[in-house]
Order: sequence, then structure tokens, then C-alpha cells
Amino acid sequence: MRVRSILWPGLLLLLTGCAELLLHDSEDRYWTPGTGTQLQLMRALVVPGGETRVFLQRGEVVARSQLDYYHPSCDLELRALKQHARSIEQDVFIVGRLSSGRESVVQLMQPQLASTRLVGRFFPHGGASVHRFLRIELLSERQPDVMRLTCRGALDDEHAAQLPGRNEIRLALGDILLFL
Repeated sequence: MRVRSILWPGLLLLLTGCAELLLHDSEDRYWTPGTGTQLQLMRALVVPGGETRVFLQRGEVVARSQLDYYHPSCDLELRALKQHARSIEQDVFIVGRLSSGRESVVQLMQPQLASTRLVGRFFPHGGASVHRFLRIELLSERQPDVMRLTCRGALDDEHAAQLPGRNEIRLALGDILLFL
């Protein structure tokens, strides 16, 4: 009898702690910066000629060809395409409109036999791989050509892909861009 009176409070504390961890994860997953929030660019970034975006992943600038699509990333985008390299200078940007969506990256088409159609409905294979993204409009009087920040979650199957959470966005941006 005494063992039960000791186990129940311990079990209750354990479950409460797990529930709190789940709550924090779900709060992070659905976080978005509020309109009017400030975002500070801590150092100048170079947008290559013939491009409108500079990509950030794991706190570093990376070339588009070097992106790891299975890891969250962000890109800072300019409005106009120019053939020469341009610099986005240190600045504090104001968050404007937010939007979210998904980008299909790969569509796998696999032939199905008549006998496998029913199984395929219950155990889908193939299909689209997607990124879910959060698009953040940025406003600056000093640099009106800076248009937006887009952050993508990891590439995943369509049914499992998720928006990047606050911590994933922070990891992608590192100390280059900071929400104030």
C-alpha cells in the first residue's frame, strides 16, 4: 500500500512534465511573428548577380545548389532582378503581411496494377514531396527593394510536411537575422 502512495505522485509528475514538453513544442510549431515585429539584419549580405535571393541555413549563407532540402532554410528576397551583385545592408526591418503555403518539389509517379489500387489507398506510396513555408513581408524605408523573408520547413511527404517552428527559423537564421 505504501509503494502505491509513493508511485502515484511520481507518475503524476512524470506525465505533467511530458505534457508540458508537448505544449511547448506545439506552441513553437504554430508561432508566427506579429505584424509590426522588428527583424534586425546583423551584417550585410550579398545577393549574387542574376539572382534575387540569398539563402540561409544553419546560421550561414549558402548557395542555392548547396541547400539541404531535408533541413529548414530561409531566404531573403529582393524585388528586382539585376545582373550585378547587390548588397543588403544592416538594417531593422518591420514585419508586414504574413502568408503560408506549400511548394511541391518532387512528384513521383509509379505505375499501379489493378490489384494494388485498393492497397495504395490505405498505404500510399509515391506522391508529392513538399516544403511548407512561412512568407514574411519586410518593410524598410532605407532599403525598399528588400521584399520578404521566406522560411521553409524540411522537405517531407505531403501529409507529413510542417511549417517551420520558431526554433527551426532561429536555427536557419543563426545570428544573421534576429527577431527583436
